[in-house]
Amino acid sequence: MALRDPKIPNHRERSSLQLMRQGNWVAQNHLYPAGKGTIASLVRKGWIEEGVNPSGARQFRITQTGEAALSAKIPNS
Repeated sequence: MALRDPKIPNHRERSSLQLMRQGNWVAQNHLYPAGKGTIASLVRKGWIEEGVNPSGARQFRITQTGEAALSAKIPNS
């Protein structure tokens, strides 16, 4: 089986990016099925950015790089 191109989001990453597609901040607990590892990977890849709301809770939103990754064509093979 061929390795997936790391520039193309996997299922969990894609689901999370789609939740943030409107450009609004999303709380970490609303990013199901993404866990802490997936979120950390999204931040490391530059696909999302992290912020803190007034109550101190972590929140995230998609970046332009994340929009481009989400729009990338998924190869058939």
